[in-house]
Amino acid sequence: MQLTPRQKRALESICETFLPETDGWPSAVQLGVPDALAEALEFNPRTQDRARFLNLLDVWDSKLHAFLLAGEYGNFSALKAEVREKILRSWADSSLRKRRAAFQALRKAIGFLYVMLPEYRGAANPVWKKIGYPGPLGAKAQGARPLRVTTPEKEITASCDVCVIGSGAGGGVAAAVLAAAGKDVVVLEAGNYYDDADFDGAELGGFQRLYSEGGFAATEDHSVGFLAGECLGGGTVVNYCTSFRTPDDIRTEWAEAGVRWIAGAE
Repeated sequence: MQLTPRQKRALESICETFLPETDGWPSAVQLGVPDALAEALEFNPRTQDRARFLNLLDVWDSKLHAFLLAGEYGNFSALKAEVREKILRSWADSSLRKRRAAFQALRKAIGFLYVMLPEYRGAANPVWKKIGYPGPLGAKAQGARPLRVTTPEKEITASCDVCVIGSGAGGGVAAAVLAAAGKDVVVLEAGNYYDDADFDGAELGGFQRLYSEGGFAATEDHSVGFLAGECLGGGTVVNYCTSFRTPDDIRTEWAEAGVRWIAGAE
């Protein structure tokens, strides 16, 4: 997403306030987080959300904004670090839900990109070395893809007995059972198809390709994030612990609360 000079200056100053250069750690601006965040906005399908973010940046660097929240009459980008931090904290602790939501969205996005961006001045992200991360494994050799999918490039008409929307744990199983019963099944999936050779271990690329909204989907107030799969296989591809057996003590507690089937053999 293309930002105006004013919007870019505001976003850079926000990133610099959250993660400044310190003790050998590069700043978020040095790592290119502002540009990456502007690009990540393209993954948000809601035009209204993108417009709100741009409006926020338009207001953020105004002198009136700083004066109302910190008693300092000046552009946010020109203020001392401690004053900028005070303004950010006022958004975090605001009585207005939308301000708190904006703070949470910025905090999460800037923090995620700070550790996920792969390069810095032609070399690996120095943050990785700081946290003891050796970097992604790299791509595997490309082999024959086990599945054949159709990616329509224009509007088409298809006939079938059953149309299953979504190819994750629910839709995938339903499609398999119906196909085994002799039904002609079409499965619709919003995301793309990736197999083993496409998984190189790069976190940022994985979020962009495999997750809904690039991994930034969340509740309206951004208090809870939604890591929902948006690829062939859905949640079964980006499964984070959902296949682990629920501990027996938790199952017992749920059963005592009325969900008795959870304590059964299945």
